Amino acid sequence: MIKALIKFYWQLFHHIWRPAWLTIDKPQSDHFHRRRFTKKYRKKVQIVKSLWISSGIVMLAFPLLPVTIGIGLLTTFISFSILDETP
Repeated sequence: MIKALIKFYWQLFHHIWRPAWLTIDKPQSDHFHRRRFTKKYRKKVQIVKSLWISSGIVMLAFPLLPVTIGIGLLTTFISFSILDETP
């Protein structure tokens, strides 16, 4: 009984906080986030993920505030540049 109650509230939580279009794997042709489901975009996401992991390691290696802020801003700029919508 308790397990079913927890499952119900967990699904309700996800339904409220995550819109339905975010959980669909294969969107319609007029879907506004259609590009997120292409192989090319997923490769870009993996590149950005690797970039953030490596920059995080560098930040941990050199825990100086100016270095951390500089690397963080540079990584953010590069991430947005990689994930840009233009082909």
